[in-house]
Amino acid sequence: MRRALLVLLFTLFCVGAQSQDGVLLPGEDGRKAALEFDYFPHRQYAFVWRNWSVVDKSLLAEVLSTSVENVEQLAVSMGLPRRQTIEPEWATTRGYITVLRRNWHLLPYEQLLQLLGFSREEMRFRLIEDDFLYVKLGNVKPWCEPLRYEAPTEAMEARAREIAADVKSLGRDALKTDEPRFGFMRDFDKLQTMKLSSESIASDGDGFELRMIYPYFADFGDPLLDESMSSYPEELFRRLQQVGVNGIWFHSVMRMLVLPDEKGFPGDEKALDRIAGLNRLVERAAKYGIKIYLYVNEPRAMGEEYFDGTSERMAYAGPKYGGLHSFCTSNPDVLDWLSRSMESIFSKVKGLGGVFTITASENHTSCASRNYYDCPLCKERAYSDLIVDINRAIEQGVHRAAPDAKVIVWDWAWPDSECENIINNLPKQCWFMSVSEWSKPIERGGVKSSVGEYSLSAVGPGPRALRNWETARRAGLKTVAKVQVNATWEMAVVPSVPVLDLVARHAANLSQQSVNGVMLSWSLGGYPSENLKLFQSVKRGDVADDVVIKLACDEYGPKAGELVREAWRKCSEGFENYPYHGVTVYNGPHHVGPSNPFYLDVTGYAATMVGIPYDNYDSWRSVYPLDVWIGQFDKAAEGFAEGVELLRQAVKVAKGEQREKVAVQLHRAEAVYIHLKSSAEQARFFEARNKLSKCQDAAEREVYKQAMRRACHNEQQLIRRMLPILSVDSSIAYESSNQYFYLPADLIEAYISISYALQWLDEVE
Repeated sequence: MRRALLVLLFTLFCVGAQSQDGVLLPGEDGRKAALEFDYFPHRQYAFVWRNWSVVDKSLLAEVLSTSVENVEQLAVSMGLPRRQTIEPEWATTRGYITVLRRNWHLLPYEQLLQLLGFSREEMRFRLIEDDFLYVKLGNVKPWCEPLRYEAPTEAMEARAREIAADVKSLGRDALKTDEPRFGFMRDFDKLQTMKLSSESIASDGDGFELRMIYPYFADFGDPLLDESMSSYPEELFRRLQQVGVNGIWFHSVMRMLVLPDEKGFPGDEKALDRIAGLNRLVERAAKYGIKIYLYVNEPRAMGEEYFDGTSERMAYAGPKYGGLHSFCTSNPDVLDWLSRSMESIFSKVKGLGGVFTITASENHTSCASRNYYDCPLCKERAYSDLIVDINRAIEQGVHRAAPDAKVIVWDWAWPDSECENIINNLPKQCWFMSVSEWSKPIERGGVKSSVGEYSLSAVGPGPRALRNWETARRAGLKTVAKVQVNATWEMAVVPSVPVLDLVARHAANLSQQSVNGVMLSWSLGGYPSENLKLFQSVKRGDVADDVVIKLACDEYGPKAGELVREAWRKCSEGFENYPYHGVTVYNGPHHVGPSNPFYLDVTGYAATMVGIPYDNYDSWRSVYPLDVWIGQFDKAAEGFAEGVELLRQAVKVAKGEQREKVAVQLHRAEAVYIHLKSSAEQARFFEARNKLSKCQDAAEREVYKQAMRRACHNEQQLIRRMLPILSVDSSIAYESSNQYFYLPADLIEAYISISYALQWLDEVE
């Protein structure tokens, strides 16, 4: 899928009003009313509920301008424990996105800054540069009045008692967890000393020369200033090496790695500190035969505060987009700065593996990344020349300092009609990368469409990649396949989706192509898993089924292995029913699953990119009729339900550590089942709710009410199933660029919202 959807969303970006200190925050002058969560007695109760497990009560009291005792009383009245247990990671860059998202509709910016301890500058940088965070929050800051403590009324206290009863009905352990959030990261804190089996590593001569991935839980923000490099632990490198990885990629913003330029181009005073951090990272990775590659999406556009009206800087400026001016690469000074900066970075950091580039989109960068025809310098030039110029400048800068470094040029979002010209004119020292499954035709539920990217359910390669790889080979370039092996935006809530038949087929297909390397993930999917081990082990001529059964028996023993292998088959067959479409995989409710509340009133908010689905099922379904979309999710869930039962049997026959490993597969398969099934139930509820609101016929109204009740009861059962899984496996619902999609408290909040809906259904009319 072209991330054109993301581009479209980003066009809605609003820089907001200027604050008194001159720092702009996205959308802070907006007046779209925040949601009211009517199942809570008052907004202050929602605030305490959502933050009780992530923010110390003393800070909650400060935000509410009240005493700790008052905050405690609000918590206890809803059935929350008086004593908090808060993991230290919530106060770091590892958890702030989750904290921000859960308060987005509750607090205005000033109180969000107070809660997170951010300056306005830091908040603005993170919303804009931290992997499209503002887009994931919906391109709008809901308007909230400042939240201050109010003494509870009798009605508030009565509703709080009802919530406490719901919590109690879930059992005494509903709010307890066997493994704390972030616990899975601590498994990587200590370097294990097990010897690496040479059989587990795909050799350069027999497999893909490049095998690059994003580290499982690396910070997307500013991790190079962390001297301990805590989000890049050595144990993670060791385990990635064990499953065949020899490169990891790093999200970089060029101006943060160079000092301010003598010609006035931007840089950062802490650049040398980050360069020192990058050197530490390169040295750590090198111990395990792993190279570091920079993701280069440059030159990043900047706001009015940089293009300050001087003739020198305005000469660098291209069209304005989303409040940011591009850098015009038809100006040779801009290309020279880009090249010099790359040379500077690679001169100061010896041993970097290279870069991969996105030059047509993603962030706003050059004029060519958006409406280049609005630029007087660029509009007369060929589009292909603009893209080639940027890549050539990067390549020259990198190779002046590091001749052996790889410069990988990605065709992401290039128009099909321009690909051949661009590829043929790239420097011959470049490698060329394409998304393997892009443009692969599919038919799901009788609906024909094609795949963009982020697909495990549709096995590549597709016609676009095949065509462009062939063009690149004829042009003398080495080639790379971008794939997703562990997880995709189809299902990102587990470290690896247990669909190994699909993984093996894709690997076998690529082994028949002469691609030189693979990029194994975007920000999601970096877990050192069985999926990765399988993908790396498939060689030209292998029968995919033979490789899968061998892996299952090697990992789990012969008896359990046969059952696990069959479970993988059932899950794979089910997942091929997934109603894939670019809009669905970004906007659907499958990312948050049963933690999405059941809203009784239409929210009026559009589903956001891998963020907040709300009740916007017309966006979820994309090109599918709603009944077909629901049916496809049901079919996909059925496959995982069969897989879950086989894995339960496998747990019984496995021994020792192998039993524990099968249990992990079981938890992940069941979590996927629950998220698929929940997506269907949510759509049923919201569709019936909307029909009920427009219907006057008593008999028809009863049909819709019964449909809502069934969805409510089914969803509450899914929540009951999900809670113990979330309790024992803290990796579930975590993804590096979104952090935790939800927490156990969010599942319970959804349960409360459903109980409230059932009560309303009993009382209406």
